[in-house]
Amino acid sequence: MGKGNDNLSFTQVLTLLDNNHIQTIEFIENPILSELLTITHKINTLYINNDIIALEKYVLEKQKETMNNPQDKTIFLEYCCACNFYQDLSQNIIFTKSDQKRLSLILNRVSDWQYEDIFFFGNTLGLLPKKEIYQKSGFIISHAIKANLNTKRWYDDVLDALLNAISVLTRKDYNLAKKLLYQFKQLPLSDRYAFEKIYIKAFQSYIDYIETKNDTHFQSIIQITELLDLPDLKDGFITGFRQVKQIYG
Repeated sequence: MGKGNDNLSFTQVLTLLDNNHIQTIEFIENPILSELLTITHKINTLYINNDIIALEKYVLEKQKETMNNPQDKTIFLEYCCACNFYQDLSQNIIFTKSDQKRLSLILNRVSDWQYEDIFFFGNTLGLLPKKEIYQKSGFIISHAIKANLNTKRWYDDVLDALLNAISVLTRKDYNLAKKLLYQFKQLPLSDRYAFEKIYIKAFQSYIDYIETKNDTHFQSIIQITELLDLPDLKDGFITGFRQVKQIYG
């Protein structure tokens, strides 16, 4: 199985989890949310359908649109999102070093992390260097605590972006993933975030395995998914664990 397909099982659950939190009232109260989800709907559809050819065509269209509108930040970020999913699926790189510098510059200018900033961060993680992922995630966690983002309707999206960051770092640099996971645990999580809590346990089990080569903790997580009848979650965790074993032995 190709890496793209592996990542689909590992990370797409986060997308599904994210979408399941969205309620109709949020579209009424947050037009930005509706607009941004429209941006990624086509990308997600092509990604889920494993349609590399159509996704590449879409990326090239967005790249051309970006070149024709060099001052338009939103168009550029749409292009980044498309590149992120295309690169994950195909392992082909269209995103340039210049593109990466511009994306980093945009994210570096963010101090008051709002929904739109977190949305684009979470959907461009695969394009960022590992240290930058860790640094930006730390900023988001600090801001979330200080600004009481747990009172916002889009707190789910904050958590999902951070969990995705931990997921990416687990494969790139588990020490950074371990540090970020510790910081993530400082965030307030009520019982309504049961899925997120399970993800925390799963990622911790990956790190435990990397350090000890003992999969007891991971197997207990799988038992929980079976007990709760969550086959998609189970499959995603198993795929993620296989990736960890391939990378770290």
